[in-house]
Parts: sequence; C-alpha cells; structure tokens
Amino acid sequence: MAARQQQKGTGSGIQYEDLVPKSEWKDQPEATLLTIDLPGFTKEQIKVTYVHTSKMIRVTGQRPLTDRRWSRFNEVFTVPQNCLVDKIHGSFKNNVLIITMPKETITKMPYLPEPSKTVAEKVEKLEEKRLLEEYRTKEKALEEAERKKKLLEEAEKKQKLLEEKEGLIRKLQEEAKAKEMAEARKLQEEAKAKEMAEARKLQEEAKAKEMAVARKLQEEARAKEKLVEEARLEKKIQERKLVNESGGKEKILKPEERKLPEAVYTKSGAGAGTKSVSEKVGEVVKSAEEKIGYMVEKEKKRGKGIMEKIRGKEITSEEKKLMVNVGVAALVIFALGAYVSYTFCSSSSSSSSSSSSSPSSSSSSAKPE
Repeated sequence: MAARQQQKGTGSGIQYEDLVPKSEWKDQPEATLLTIDLPGFTKEQIKVTYVHTSKMIRVTGQRPLTDRRWSRFNEVFTVPQNCLVDKIHGSFKNNVLIITMPKETITKMPYLPEPSKTVAEKVEKLEEKRLLEEYRTKEKALEEAERKKKLLEEAEKKQKLLEEKEGLIRKLQEEAKAKEMAEARKLQEEAKAKEMAEARKLQEEAKAKEMAVARKLQEEARAKEKLVEEARLEKKIQERKLVNESGGKEKILKPEERKLPEAVYTKSGAGAGTKSVSEKVGEVVKSAEEKIGYMVEKEKKRGKGIMEKIRGKEITSEEKKLMVNVGVAALVIFALGAYVSYTFCSSSSSSSSSSSSSPSSSSSSAKPE
C-alpha cells in the first residue's frame, strides 16, 4: 500500500499532514504478521490498540515537523478469525512496526467441511464497518469545521487589518489635507501682507509725490506773490521818485483817480482804426478777468475751489496749466500797469518842466525891454 499525505489545519495555528503508511500482511504457519513502514517516527510516538468490540487493531501516531506542522496517521486493521487476541504483540525496529498475531492450533478433522459464516458474524462485521465509516465521517466533519473556523478567523483578521489600514490611510489623508490647507492659508496671508505692504508703499509714494507737487505749487504761488509785491514796491518807488522830481508841488493822485494817457495807434491800410493804450490794457484785463471768472464758475459747479483742491491734492495737470497761465497773465497785467504808470508819470513830469521853462524864458526876454 503506497503512502499518501494530505495537509490538514486546525484553529490553533498547527497544521497536520495526514500520512497513510505502507502496510503489508505476511501469513506464516504459526502467526500472521502485519508490517507497517513508519519513517521518521519513534517508538514513543506510536500507539497500538486492540478494539474488542470490533475485533480490530488501531495504529495511531504523530510527530512534529517544522514551522508548526505535524505528521500523523490513524489506521485500522481487521484481526484474522483464527488469531489469539491475548497473545498479540508488536515490535518497532528500523522504522518498521511489526505486529505479530499468533494463530490458534486447531486439529483439522479429515474431510470435515469448513463451517460457513453465520448471519451474526456478518452483521457484526457490517456493524464494525459502519462504525468505522461513521468515525471517519465524524473526524472529517470535525476537521472541516476546524478548517472553516480557521478560515473565518483568518477572514476576520484580514478584515480587521484592512479596516486598520483604511483608518491609517484616512488619517494620513486628513493630515496631508490639513497640512496643505495650513500651507495655502500661510501663502495667502503672506501674499495679502505683501500686497498690503506694496499698496501702503504706493500710497506713501503717491502721497509724497502729491505733497511735493503741492509744495511746488505753493512755492510757485509764493514766488508769484513775491513778484507782485516787488512790482507794487517798484511802483511805489517810482511814484515817490516822481513826487520828489516834481518838488512835491503836484498832488499825488489816488489809484482810482489816475487816468492813463491816451496814446493813439494807427494801423496802415484801409479801414485802420485807432485804439488807446488804456483800451488795450482794459481788453487784456477784461480777458484775464473772464478767464479767472470762468475758472471760478467752473470750480463752483464742481463744488470745490482751487485752494481746496490744492489742500486735498486733487488738482489735475490741466488745472495746473490753467493756474500757471492765469498767474502769468496777472504778472503781465501788473507789469503793464507798472509800465503805463511809469510812462504816465514821465510824460507828466516832462510836460510840467516844459511849462515851467516857458514862463521863465518869457520873463527873461521881457527884462531887457
């Protein structure tokens, strides 16, 4: 009989390999020998039992292998009918188990027919066979239950490991997400702070630029006022000079009483008209007043004046140019007025000197007579 191995498992983590050892019957005159090959087994690992009810010999044994694996076998052999049960014995040598079953010494009657098997013996044998099959079926059922239990435990263990793995992955994902959100928030705050710093810097630069422009405009206005004041002072100096030259005899006219001398300008060509200096100055003054009045009305409509715009740093380049033009026009008017006043005073002083010289000449001419 060839040896066969079948791997079995239990719920305790130990794996069993079922061994079907090779066995052989030898019939001798005095006894029947049963030899079983059990390589790797020792005497202490083998157990031989005789079952009286079934008249069978059960041979079992198991030995450890490696990595929690065991090798085991469980074989049942039927004892011959003419065997002396009380004298059955065995020996184990060279990995071979030899079971000796002595035969009964029976005096054979000549020409005596062999007794036939009774019905009771047949029933008993069938019962033994049925019990053996039930035992093997039960053992297989137990092994199957153990296998299913082990598979269930392994499945539960795998499920638990899978849940732990999923929980760990979920935790790592949450940590990574939180880290990304923190980094994004930090970048946003840094970008916002940078934008605010740049905006503050631009505001400061614009404010400094506006203040520089306003300061420049104020300096230009002061320079214009200074020029006007110098023109007025020069006018007063010229008036005092004229008074001193006239010897204080002439009455100093008030500004509103002064009249510009009318000079006649002729234009060549047909239809040429004449205009006096006073008319020319009046036209220039009127044009300047119209420009200033237009600016004032325009600013009134807008709701803010030039000075308010300068203080609020809201003045535009066009308004700056217009203010410069008005300032230049005012300076031209003051300069023209000073020139006309000087011309008028010079003409009046020359006329008075000529008039005073004429009587003296007449008086001198009258003396010799």
